[in-house]
Amino acid sequence: MKLNSITLAKRYSRALFELASENNELEVVTNDLKAIHKIFISNPEYIEQLSSPSLPSTAKQTIVDLLKQDAHPLVAKFIQMIFEYQHLDAVVLIIEYFNRLVNDKNKIVHANATTAVELSTSQKEQLATRLAQHLGANEVILATTIDPDIIGGVVVQADGKIIDGSLATKIAKIRRMLVK
Repeated sequence: MKLNSITLAKRYSRALFELASENNELEVVTNDLKAIHKIFISNPEYIEQLSSPSLPSTAKQTIVDLLKQDAHPLVAKFIQMIFEYQHLDAVVLIIEYFNRLVNDKNKIVHANATTAVELSTSQKEQLATRLAQHLGANEVILATTIDPDIIGGVVVQADGKIIDGSLATKIAKIRRMLVK
């Protein structure tokens, strides 16, 4: 029975995360995986080539060897293993799940703030600091989106939660209260 990509990614990422943590090599493994992730994201044809039956195994192994060349031994073994088990098509997803585990351990939260206008750098820093306190995080990595429809205020999506402080939502609440 073949595992689906998400189940596979969760299993491999968890195993790699636990090994790196046990060996106190989490930071170096994370950095190597980020570099590999960047390679595959910027060159999606690599995955296609490595998964293609038309490319000879020796050519595939040469590409994999290049990926492993400067990698930490744990990362090199990981890349070789997923190549041998023909799971390189899931490498990006595996690394993304690995990064989630690292972020959870380090209490790093990724958030998206939607505002009606562009926030200044100091406003972004202030919002990230307040969100970190609110969410119990050590750090909040904040991305921003502009949506004039929210009129004012901010809508934040972080850690599976939505914090809606938009003026549009407040007006809608007042409208519902007046209609009652």
